[in-house]
Amino acid sequence: MATPVTRDQFVVAPEGITHIPTGAAFSPHPGSPLSGNLHLGQLGNRLPNGDDHRPDEVRAMMQQLWAEYVETNPTAFERS
Repeated sequence: MATPVTRDQFVVAPEGITHIPTGAAFSPHPGSPLSGNLHLGQLGNRLPNGDDHRPDEVRAMMQQLWAEYVETNPTAFERS
């Protein structure tokens, strides 16, 4: 059975977003918050503690939380 994906499993900052249990992370390119690099970490693997997060659910929540962060912090991505 899949482990539920919840908002509190993520850390969101100007440097990107990380799903703590799997280590899956998105890092935006400087000045371009909607493009960047995705590191999958252990996403798609059963974790040593038995948790099994569905990759599609992690990615969907990651995209939602990142979009919310970018919308509420537009100046965080301005290049000087």
